[in-house]
Amino acid sequence: MTLRTLSAALAIALAGLVSAPAVAGAAATPHHPCTRTSSHTCIRGGEFCPQASYGHSGWDARGHRYVCKGDRTHPHWMLP
Repeated sequence: MTLRTLSAALAIALAGLVSAPAVAGAAATPHHPCTRTSSHTCIRGGEFCPQASYGHSGWDARGHRYVCKGDRTHPHWMLP
């Protein structure tokens, strides 16, 4: 009985050494660097954006995407 238990334990230990390599997890979503304001801080939702950026996308510090839209004379960073 002890020989059987010892051989089973040895088989389990060896099976762990020769197992297939671990497969990498799901591909991570690409993280964009944050879009900087004129004061060199990351944009935040609701802030004004430059008129030149109207219709363009930007990303905040957490990787959330915003679009510069709204009134063309005073656009804001808003969720798409």
